[in-house]
Amino acid sequence: MAESNRQTAEIAPGYLVGLDVGGTKTAVLVVDRALQPVARGSAPTVVDNPEALVQGIYEAVLAVAPAPILAVGVGVPGMVEPHSGLVRLAVNLNLQQYPLGDALTACFAAPVALENDVRAASLGAFAWLNRDEQKVRHMAYLSIGTGIAAGLVLNGRLYRGAQGMAGEIGHVLFDPRGERCLCGLTGCLETIAAGPSIARHWQADNSSAEAVFSAAHEGDPAARAIVDSAATAVARAIHLLVMTYDVERVVLGGGVLNAGDAFLGPIRTALETMRADSALARRMLTPELVVAAPPAADVARQGAVLLAQQAFDDPKARSQTGETRPKGARIHA
Repeated sequence: MAESNRQTAEIAPGYLVGLDVGGTKTAVLVVDRALQPVARGSAPTVVDNPEALVQGIYEAVLAVAPAPILAVGVGVPGMVEPHSGLVRLAVNLNLQQYPLGDALTACFAAPVALENDVRAASLGAFAWLNRDEQKVRHMAYLSIGTGIAAGLVLNGRLYRGAQGMAGEIGHVLFDPRGERCLCGLTGCLETIAAGPSIARHWQADNSSAEAVFSAAHEGDPAARAIVDSAATAVARAIHLLVMTYDVERVVLGGGVLNAGDAFLGPIRTALETMRADSALARRMLTPELVVAAPPAADVARQGAVLLAQQAFDDPKARSQTGETRPKGARIHA
């Protein structure tokens, strides 16, 4: 177990578990009924086959979670059908089509709520954003990491869309003359601003996005051009989200945002350029629009805990509207 941090808390009987299952790591957060953290942990994700994946997830939870487990919320990559628990095209998990929800329900003998990882994280971002009773009702969470996607909370509800794919802005075309994307199209946002793309454009041996940001900070003109190009694309994605959904806030997260001001600064500069050129942009892209979720907010696991809370409160609920209402109870980091 790479990480384990048990905390003493006065708790009601039973625990809720939030899981962020990625291609390399499964992160676990255990809370009591008052949503107070009890344990955290992480373990390597086993992707050899679906059965090994399920067993690895189960063991990662058992390593840190006390009994009894009341409900489990899970964020996973790929196309997720929350009502059936079916996961499709989760390439990083080696799942083409698999009933992960049913398999985990059988393991834990408890209700399991499954959601796409970015959309689950958007619930955590929404809770973090409203931690001080800010009363934000319309929000987009834009995750920039190995891939790029957005989660949308509209009027206080998670919005999935007709096929559960709302917010897949990483595969919107931004440069028709650009690179071919893994999705098959040319010039998607991910080919410009995702972490691996930023590193690839640097064209240095063993390069990484972190190395590009560092070189840009030191004044390297080629690195600065790569960062500025990625930041401009992200600013345009923010503009697209705001103009399409009229959200009050755009919360930025994901591994690439760990670069901090080295990336946030150029993004804000690109947004300021838009504001300078357009009265409409000045109205819609206000300076307070964009906020970055700090790593300590742990929005992925916190969002999964909210899914677990919902599953425990109403395990038989099957909404046909494609919406999930984030619970009002606050999560404390």
